Amino acid sequence: MNLKNVISIGLLLVIYSCNSSFDQEKIRIPFEISSGKKTATYEQTLEFCKTVAQLSPKIRYISIGKSAQGRQIPLLIIDQKENFTPGKVHKSGNAVVLIQANIHPGEPDGNDAGMLLIKNMIAQKSYPHNVTLLFLPIVNPDGLARFGPYNRINQNGPEEMGWRVTAQNLNMNRDFVKAESPEMQYWLMFYNTWLPDFTIDCHVTDGADYQYVLTYVMETMGNMEPGLTTWQNQYLGFLTPVMSQAGFPIFPYVTFRRWHDPRSGLYSRPARPMLSNGYTAVQNRVGLLLEAHSLKPFDVRVKAMVKLFNETIGYVEQKYIELLALGKSADDKASDYSRYNDSIPLSFKTSEACDTIDFLGVEYDVVPSELTGGDRFQYKPEKPTVYRLPHHNRAEPDTWGKVPAAFIVGPEWHFLRQRLDFHKIEYARLKDTVTLELQTWRCTNPKWTQTPFEGRFMVTSVDLQDISLKQHWPSGSIVIPMNQRRSRLIMHMLDPYSADSYLKMGFMNGIFEQREYFETYVMEPMARKMLDTVPGLANRFEQWKKKQQGEINSYQQLEWFYKQTPYYDFKRDLYPVGKLNIEQLKRIENLLK
Repeated sequence: MNLKNVISIGLLLVIYSCNSSFDQEKIRIPFEISSGKKTATYEQTLEFCKTVAQLSPKIRYISIGKSAQGRQIPLLIIDQKENFTPGKVHKSGNAVVLIQANIHPGEPDGNDAGMLLIKNMIAQKSYPHNVTLLFLPIVNPDGLARFGPYNRINQNGPEEMGWRVTAQNLNMNRDFVKAESPEMQYWLMFYNTWLPDFTIDCHVTDGADYQYVLTYVMETMGNMEPGLTTWQNQYLGFLTPVMSQAGFPIFPYVTFRRWHDPRSGLYSRPARPMLSNGYTAVQNRVGLLLEAHSLKPFDVRVKAMVKLFNETIGYVEQKYIELLALGKSADDKASDYSRYNDSIPLSFKTSEACDTIDFLGVEYDVVPSELTGGDRFQYKPEKPTVYRLPHHNRAEPDTWGKVPAAFIVGPEWHFLRQRLDFHKIEYARLKDTVTLELQTWRCTNPKWTQTPFEGRFMVTSVDLQDISLKQHWPSGSIVIPMNQRRSRLIMHMLDPYSADSYLKMGFMNGIFEQREYFETYVMEPMARKMLDTVPGLANRFEQWKKKQQGEINSYQQLEWFYKQTPYYDFKRDLYPVGKLNIEQLKRIENLLK
């Protein structure tokens, strides 16, 4: 009899033996059985989910979809009023808290902590009254199924764990906007249906050694509405001393100005929407990216997460009305950006201004490596110390985008319509062909990553020129109005200045390719004739040559003339998305379906 069958029979016996009382010892998860050394496998997690749903009428088990290899993505819904659909929960007035784990299954702490949290709720028959809890224990099932002892070289337990990425070798915590993995596509449809008011995404960090058990990221650096920023700062002001008093000190997730070297100083910055907390931020919802410290023992990390979960749910229980109101207010403002032709920040830079803070570190030495000749760091966790360090934690908008009344894109870009559906973005389609003179961009001098990033060759830089161009937009073209709550997300998807735009993500690389070419024996006499007949052309040609670096061969010179002719493809380097103003959108309203 294999381990899975043993566990299944054991859990069934628990169900049959339960009556009015529940002894939480009767469902012992691998974490408990192993004294905090093991995490649950995919199969064990599924059995736990099914069992607790049978044990308590307050818990419902469903699947939100399937992984690339066909495994279910389990979800537990915990609601004291026994409302288990988004419509009923939202109508009840509850806030929705989502806890998700195993998006990186090598970092499984949130799964075990969530199991312990739910076990305690059942045992105590105590469920939140004003909070509906969603628990996604395995966001990446195929990664967890790749279970083994050698998946996280820098991590202090558990004994075995899953693999960081999906079966398609995609990192799901880089996929929130581009949505290439089927797991993320299902997650997006789930998230955008439920719209959790507070999301906790559980991870385990790498990096240097220090005293903190947990570090975290919350979007409090200016990329959310001020009311939501204030609410999050108040939450952190409550949480930080509570966790410290419990023996689990927490601190903002930081990057050291020199890798591994805390004494070099710290800096933080807002997250891009390709990451979970950046994605929830552009959705006007609170997100907490939780990073347990990899060098702390596994059992300590899990217990710290249980404490944080309990305190967070309790805080939202008390502050849920304000949180819901702030989310609604931010949604309303996002819907109005286009009405007032507002500009919103698309990227941020870290200011040189800084605060000086106390950082609970450990002593360490930087010594030359006899193996490599470089520096190596020797941490001394037995010697805790407090460093007084500069913390660069102020962000300034770096790139802005003006919100149009709508975007329009041709029907040939099928992937975009799919993405709009995954994100539940509202759009319409043209019933007939229409000619419009719209603002768009000419994209020149593109440069790409030298190696793939998340399976794509990303555009690292490109020169963008605003242009106005009259174009025919065929029937079926997609029109995306911006008077909707997801306007900030749409801007990051479609404004080419955004680092997470589909242009920068490499979805539109085809626009940079030339598809028709000239022969020199045709172009040479045509160029000579152009010089004789086009006023000022010779001067422009000489100015172009002076700007070029290095030797210019004859083909390159003839190519310059080719680009001055109507034979040259005007669509090359043309961004295939246009911006409509309010008057243009009104003009085509009767053509939309």
